[in-house]
Amino acid sequence: MSPKGASKRKKAHNMTEEDEVDEEEVFGVPRAMAEEQRNALGMLTQTLAQLTERMGVSEAWEQEQVEIKREQLELERKRLELEWRRAVMEERRMTDMDHISMAMRCQFVEGSSLGTTWREIAAVEQEEEKGADGDNKDGMADAEGEED
Repeated sequence: MSPKGASKRKKAHNMTEEDEVDEEEVFGVPRAMAEEQRNALGMLTQTLAQLTERMGVSEAWEQEQVEIKREQLELERKRLELEWRRAVMEERRMTDMDHISMAMRCQFVEGSSLGTTWREIAAVEQEEEKGADGDNKDGMADAEGEED
């Protein structure tokens, strides 16, 4: 303690010893006022303890909220990753479909370059089947050259 504070206390103590009549004052302050200040100090101390407790609870709640947000962001990241994979798979599927379509087109074009289309090829095949099966009613030669 500082010497200044000690001398004031000593002076206040001396004054109270000299003024035995005035027991309603403590250190020159009326006793009622000193008790009010002591009660106010007690309430402030209690409020400070409650405030500290509430701050701890609030901090824990905020930490929990941060953890929840972190988990939500992780889930969102995983969702976006899955969405990206789906898009890549769809792109591959479309590429495969393009390749198949191109291959089919090439086969059709090859048939066309010979001067025939798929329909013409099918018609020729049907005529060949009729000729191999059948009886030629007019008595003319079959496709193989045989007579009926």
